[in-house]
Amino acid sequence: MIYSLAVIFFKSFFKLFFRTRLIGIENIPVDGPLIFAANHSSYADPPLIGSSVKRPVYFIAKKELFDVPLLNWLIEKMHAFPVDRGTADISALKNAIKILTAGNALLIFPEGTRYKKGKKIKLKNGAAMLAVATGAYVVPVAILNSDRLFKMPRLILKFGVPVKFGAGRDYRSITEEIMSRIESLKTGSPAADDSTAYGNNAKNEDNNSK
Repeated sequence: MIYSLAVIFFKSFFKLFFRTRLIGIENIPVDGPLIFAANHSSYADPPLIGSSVKRPVYFIAKKELFDVPLLNWLIEKMHAFPVDRGTADISALKNAIKILTAGNALLIFPEGTRYKKGKKIKLKNGAAMLAVATGAYVVPVAILNSDRLFKMPRLILKFGVPVKFGAGRDYRSITEEIMSRIESLKTGSPAADDSTAYGNNAKNEDNNSK
C-alpha cells in the first residue's frame, strides 16, 4: 500500500517538475528475475527508476540509512534492504538472491555510490555476481541530468535491451560490459543486436531446437 502510494507520488512529482522522459520502456520484461543496472548521480535515482516502471522494484541502500528513525521504516516499506558497503556483506547478497529467485526486479548501481564528475570510482561486481548466480536478465539504464536537479532539468531515462550473462566469464568483465552499455545509452538509442539480448536469445533457442 505504502509502496504503491509512493510510486504515484514520485511519478507525479518527477513528471510535473522535471518533465520525465522515458526511452526504451518497452525493453523491460514484464516478469521473471530482473536486474536494473544504472549509473548513479543523485539520491533521486532510486525513486526515479522505481516510479517509472510498472514492476515493483527492490533497492539496496547503505546500512547507515537504516539507523535514522522513521526513515528506516519508510525505506523498508519502499522495498529497500541494507548493505554494509565496507565489507563483503553476505546477508545483503543472500537477500538479493532471494528477491531475484522469487522473480522480482532489483535495482543496483555498479558504481556503488553516487558518482561525482572527475572522481574515480572503483566499480562493484554485485550486479554481475547476481546475474550469473540467478540467471536474471540485466537491463542497463542510463539516467541523464539527475546530477543537477537544482537547475530543474528534464530527466531522461533510457532502458537498454535486457542481456543475460552466463557462467564462465569473470565478474569484472561482465561489470565493465554493463557499464559500457550504460555509457553507450547516454549518447545512443536503447537497442542491441546480439545473441545475448532478451528476445534474440529466445529466438536462438527456438532455432536450435528445430
